Amino acid sequence: MSYLSSLPADLAAGLSSAAMEPRLWFVLAISLIGGVVRGFSGFGGALIVIPLAAMAMGPKIAVPMFYLFDLGSATPYGYRALPGCKWPQILPMLAGHLVMLPLGVWLLANLDPISIRWGMEGTVVLMLALLLSGWRYTGRPNPPLSVVVGAVAGLMGAVAGISGPPIIAYWLGQKDNSQVIRTNIMAYYALSSTAMDVVFFVKGFFTWQVFLYAVIIWPAYALGLWGGAKLFHRSSDRMFRVSAYALIAVAAVLSAPVLDRFLK
Repeated sequence: MSYLSSLPADLAAGLSSAAMEPRLWFVLAISLIGGVVRGFSGFGGALIVIPLAAMAMGPKIAVPMFYLFDLGSATPYGYRALPGCKWPQILPMLAGHLVMLPLGVWLLANLDPISIRWGMEGTVVLMLALLLSGWRYTGRPNPPLSVVVGAVAGLMGAVAGISGPPIIAYWLGQKDNSQVIRTNIMAYYALSSTAMDVVFFVKGFFTWQVFLYAVIIWPAYALGLWGGAKLFHRSSDRMFRVSAYALIAVAAVLSAPVLDRFLK
């Protein structure tokens, strides 16, 4: 009982201490921007937030922190999509994701942080290239290929926090109704992100420090999501997407480890 009664005081002290860190305010600002981009276009939040947060805090804090505050903001929208999704298309991909998830988390725990950040850099550049090129897989989904795509996405998501490139390339080229594709993507990300959160919790990535950072940053990300959704009805889609691509490119450049000596 004495331990439980001390939790509010400990939380207040931890929040006060964390709020004094300049790097936290930097990550809070980029999370607001990332939330706006994600809320408007449905993509780009992780591509902006995670590389820059990893530059400021290190990947072992940035990746689980993002998944933690994403759990309280974007993930619930995906659960609303579950009744309308196509389970035969989702389940093979989710199976591949779950198989590779433990390996990805192990790599996050054991690889050199600079190596992980270079991996993030390559992932962001690949995602941006896919978005700009417009290339998509146009064949029909099939279970074996779906398992492979899910495995790649699971590995990339656990190590770098960014699982978008294989999913975007694989699903957005399908001839299904666009609403069905969007529903499938939302449902898949809700389930795969929840699985990621469970593994991060079991492996001890959700430390007290990560929790405190997520509590402070979550409102900014959530506000950005709300603002981006509102902008969707008031802005040109083409203009905003060009702005989103530009922000992702800037995030990729600034988060490159080779620039650390100039930016830190």
